[in-house]
Amino acid sequence: MDEIFVEVAVPVALYDTFIYKVPLPFKKEDLIGRKVKVPFKYVKHYGIILKVQENTDLQEIKDVFSVEEKVFTQKEINILREISDFYISPIGLTIDYFVPDKIREKNIKDEFLGKVFSVKHTEDSFKHLTQKQKELINLFLENDYLTYQDIKQSGFDKKTLNSLISKGLVEVKEGFTFFKDLTFSSKEKLVYEEVKSLENRIYLFDEFYPEKRFNYYIHLAKKLDGKGVHIVLPSVELCNLYYKEFSKRFKNVEIYHDELSLTHQWNVWQKATKESLILIGTISSMLIPLKDLKVFIVEEEDSKVYKVKRTPKVDVKRVAYYIHKEKKVPVILASSIPSLESFLSFKKGQIIPLISTNPIFIKNLKVIPHKNINEDLIKIKEIVLKSKNTLIVANKGYYSSFLFCERCGWQANCQKCGFHLTVHIENGKKYLECSRCKSKYEYISTCPECDFRLTESGFGKEKIEISLKKTISQDFWNKFKVVSSVELKTLTLGKYESVINVYPDFLLEFPDFRSSEFFLRKVFLPLTVCIKNYIIITNQEKYILQYINHNTVNIKAFLEKELEKRKKLRLPPFIKTVKLEIENFKLKTEILDSFILNFFKNLNLLKKILSDNKGLYIFEYKKEEEKTLFKEFYKEASKRFKVSIEVNPIDFE
Repeated sequence: MDEIFVEVAVPVALYDTFIYKVPLPFKKEDLIGRKVKVPFKYVKHYGIILKVQENTDLQEIKDVFSVEEKVFTQKEINILREISDFYISPIGLTIDYFVPDKIREKNIKDEFLGKVFSVKHTEDSFKHLTQKQKELINLFLENDYLTYQDIKQSGFDKKTLNSLISKGLVEVKEGFTFFKDLTFSSKEKLVYEEVKSLENRIYLFDEFYPEKRFNYYIHLAKKLDGKGVHIVLPSVELCNLYYKEFSKRFKNVEIYHDELSLTHQWNVWQKATKESLILIGTISSMLIPLKDLKVFIVEEEDSKVYKVKRTPKVDVKRVAYYIHKEKKVPVILASSIPSLESFLSFKKGQIIPLISTNPIFIKNLKVIPHKNINEDLIKIKEIVLKSKNTLIVANKGYYSSFLFCERCGWQANCQKCGFHLTVHIENGKKYLECSRCKSKYEYISTCPECDFRLTESGFGKEKIEISLKKTISQDFWNKFKVVSSVELKTLTLGKYESVINVYPDFLLEFPDFRSSEFFLRKVFLPLTVCIKNYIIITNQEKYILQYINHNTVNIKAFLEKELEKRKKLRLPPFIKTVKLEIENFKLKTEILDSFILNFFKNLNLLKKILSDNKGLYIFEYKKEEEKTLFKEFYKEASKRFKVSIEVNPIDFE
């Protein structure tokens, strides 16, 4: 029997691929994209076949242990190579990000993945529980159900969860069959009488109101007979809502995200390769080989949620571009306010407008100067009592943003990652939480350094909601809702007669060149849920009004001005950058710094931050070939240092 040699990518932090033998009667073209189990060093590892070849110069070649499921086609392999090259990411780790969880055998061991949990209301049996168990029960009572991810992010471990399951207080169900009750709240029916056929182009869809974009997708899917449509969304919540609404109108609709069970994920993956359907998913669904793909849509393309935190640190728009390039399908990049990158590409003619969008009107705009939270709360209360329903948008979800000592300057920081702690309140009891790693700590009221009384600074959703409920009759509680700006999603919130945007100015205080852009996005986006009265509590009235003429918002003028500023200051997206993070506990920072600056001496250093045994560097590159230097550095340095590489980082400062 003839031997076939295959090039395999293994999910390890190496840029190399590996050659193995496949002594099986497979067709060569059928091997590409399959999962294999291979001997790698002293363990059995999974890999994906990238290429088939008839011979090799290597002397000792090991056999694969098994050839298993088909995961990708040649087109996805080509896209994965492009992603790996651009983001200087090992091909094995790049593939590992996009494969379904079932393929990553290390994740299969957790029996709680893909499950949801709900409490049984037998309150008499809650009396003899530990404090931790009671806290988890209270969390359940505040929600219809919780996913395993929700429970972990709230600071509870598997031991506590298992103890409640064993006591019969918590029941387990498959996640897919147990959605939250999401309602498509928009009553506006925008009918597109004619949805034009799309060319093989990349389109910018900057319709301001998300419900109008949703209705366009419905009509587009009808034109395509409910087949070959792939919609990518930034959150599981939106995926569930889109799935629910599309399923009412079309027969063959599937959903894919990381909170589904492993079995369901894999079933959807396999079905999508065999049938032309409507696929709705998060970023992890992007490289599912959907049969007869006709259009690829990225909704809320400007969302920071799409920027993944593990290697490869990809941008959703670039992955969509590679899909367009390889699969020759139209791509729609959609959002209420386009990202600057997409707007610049639009100005250059690289992407084209999808439809002519309508002006954005404000019926009643009122700007209230911000003085202090107490005065603001009085004004908010007055508006709530006069309106039929009111949405209050706070910039953060916490109670207070900082806890510090005015005497000695001590600040509450996380013991694990060093990030500042925010103050939260639950059941009337305050606690501290790290907004970066989610570690929780007991609240303290006096300074551990000088014993002076600590001060809370800033405010968020929790403080506004608690303060209002203390001063407003319970009869009015159902007439207002408080959300953080992150939770501001039209399709899940509905429309409100009055919308109050509470002090978005804090974004301007950050030493970040994007602060003015972030500020204006936070100012304009609440208009997507506003029917009549828009109230902004801000000290930046003149700055805001320069983009509002005759009650019409000029989004394009705002984007133009931001691009002009970036170009003048030579900032992204007008320059290309690579962020390099190094960590080593055995080498002095000065030696590490000298080594790195010498290695990249031919590149322009834009920023450097040094701390104990750590270094952060941002370099500018002009040609793609210059990025090979970072790959060489990784190969040399990763044996001694912990190295992280991010191309065009979103948190460039």
